[in-house]
Amino acid sequence: MSESQKSVLDALMLGMEMEKETFDFYVDAAHKTFNPEGRRIFRWLADSEETHYLKLAEIYKALDAGGSWVFYAGSTIELAPPGGEPPVGFETGDVEALRLALEIEQKGIDYFDDLLSKTTDPVGRTIVEALRREEEEHLRVISEKLHFLEGRFS
Repeated sequence: MSESQKSVLDALMLGMEMEKETFDFYVDAAHKTFNPEGRRIFRWLADSEETHYLKLAEIYKALDAGGSWVFYAGSTIELAPPGGEPPVGFETGDVEALRLALEIEQKGIDYFDDLLSKTTDPVGRTIVEALRREEEEHLRVISEKLHFLEGRFS
């Protein structure tokens, strides 16, 4: 195995760990929030991170076995429509969780940027770029929700 291949495998393993920790954070946040809108967003984020973890694990397994990149065009996890339940309260906890989520998603983007710099395979680059775009979408959704909540509490 070349040093380049080992570097990519190490980066994939790190990514799997990051996705697992992020999934756990979002599941925990969804269970703690009293706000249905916050719960909806945290569940969507958790589902997305789980999909990323599973794809990174599949790619890792294929590359570790001497195979090639396993194609990934992106996930199709839909953000559930708002349910219309009235918020119960304690949204300030959601604000702090969303601020942490912003940091987490930015780290995810930085991670995929780093992995992209180590990936020379064209299919691999396409996959990493798709994963990075999904992290950017997470960042956008979190930013919008945070902006809304911060406007309500300022």
